Amino acid sequence: MLKFSAVASVLLLFSTCFEVSGQALAHVKIDSVNSSYDEHGPVLSPDGQRLYFTRSGHPANVGGVLDQGDIWYAERIGEGWSRPVHAGNVINHPGLNGVVGFSQDGSRVYLLNYFDPDGRDGGSLKNGISVSTINNGGWQKPERLRIRYFSNQSPHISATISREENVLIMAIRSYETEGNEDLYISFRQGDGEWSQPQNLGLSLNTYAEEWNPYLADDNRTLYFTSNGHKGEGSRDIFRTQRINDSWTDWTTPKNLGKSINTRGVERSYSIASQMTMAYFSSTQNSEGFGDIVGYRLDTEKLQEKDTVSVVQPKPEIPMTTESPRPVMVVMTFQVKDERTRQLVDARVVLKYADKEVVVNTNEVDTEERKFMITFEEGTNVEVNIEAPGYLNYEETFKATTKPQTGGSELGEGVESFLLVREEVGTKVEIENVLFNRASATFANPEVAAREIDKLIELMEANPGMEIRLEGHTDSRGDAKLLKELSEERVKAVRRYMISKGISGDRIQFVGFGGEQPLTDNDSTEGRELNRRVEFVIIK
Repeated sequence: MLKFSAVASVLLLFSTCFEVSGQALAHVKIDSVNSSYDEHGPVLSPDGQRLYFTRSGHPANVGGVLDQGDIWYAERIGEGWSRPVHAGNVINHPGLNGVVGFSQDGSRVYLLNYFDPDGRDGGSLKNGISVSTINNGGWQKPERLRIRYFSNQSPHISATISREENVLIMAIRSYETEGNEDLYISFRQGDGEWSQPQNLGLSLNTYAEEWNPYLADDNRTLYFTSNGHKGEGSRDIFRTQRINDSWTDWTTPKNLGKSINTRGVERSYSIASQMTMAYFSSTQNSEGFGDIVGYRLDTEKLQEKDTVSVVQPKPEIPMTTESPRPVMVVMTFQVKDERTRQLVDARVVLKYADKEVVVNTNEVDTEERKFMITFEEGTNVEVNIEAPGYLNYEETFKATTKPQTGGSELGEGVESFLLVREEVGTKVEIENVLFNRASATFANPEVAAREIDKLIELMEANPGMEIRLEGHTDSRGDAKLLKELSEERVKAVRRYMISKGISGDRIQFVGFGGEQPLTDNDSTEGRELNRRVEFVIIK
């Protein structure tokens, strides 16, 4: 009769092969780790003695049964694994948690998302990547990675980090996403900040979902899950390799085959250093949603190199000149109050080239809430901005390296969209509307038209808005004539606006001459400041 000791509660790894629809699988079951809940995202500690993974829907999670997933781990016992335990509240929160990877010595763990204790209502969850350091045998409070212009518009995020901790590949939906989640790459900079995530391109990314990247120790081989490439089931695991030293050129993704992929979902493939077993999650023959399974590595297959086929043109077919690649420009934006230049929480919608990008600036986790978007140079971009307490902002501009947006502030390459408060009495100067000396004709009609067009777009976006144009001069000369001149100048602005379709009933006007200077008139600079056209919201 078989006797059970206290150690018998530890279930050893149970290895078997399954037959599914006549296809031989090489899945190795790990009975002690799996449950009726959803297990995925396995990552081994560098010494191979702990298996970390994400478990969703378990009542012991920080967020209970509605929790998107907490980190759990099992200890290695001989050739098997112990029953898993919850990894604790320090590295878990009510949102999605998961292990991205470790430092080589195991002293740092990189994690999905983080908790901001200074957020609204005493704390908030933030989408991104964080890092925790071990101290006295326990993980410390995670700190976010400073990733420039990070934005993820999806509830899903998964990632992998290189052994040297200087390359981060993430599955997110961001500014240049082709469909759903795409693979992006970011590099650690000298100051500890990480570069803006760059889309890895159409050779890897599809209209569908690319998830769970894993970068092997050779820093060349990348595994990921996709339902957009040709596969065996709903989601399969694929392998690709870098071409030469590029991080943006990859071989055509190769399906890992029927011994791993099934009609179910396979995801989160990972290998620990010097280990003979790979781990991933599968819903095939699962006790619940997804189970952690192993796969015994075939060394020859692991060392197999994906090849790049180069098709040489036939001699009789003339070579054609390759079309030049489009020039891409990166533009950086902010949203500010027109008068105070303070940052504004706003919803920004940019439409261009059959794409639509939505940015909520209060969710932009960068310095001064700057966000960056890449366009093909010359692309027409329509922007619409809404913010509580401000007039709607609409504008169309061309993507260029030179600041061109309606509220742009030249300097440091940042385009500042300037919002006008929605309140009667708000006064705004129409910048760069200059006139010829002692005349009501524009000194530079093209520049003046561009500046007045901004006001026209503002009134078109806010059809109930009415304004009063106010003209000002410096104080040199006859006061009566200066007043008449300032009035003629605002009449010129009003006539231009009417010619563009704004009803004259919405535009009042008045000329103040030199009666309301902004500064003294003793210097050339002072006199230039005093010569201006402003508008005041009267309705």
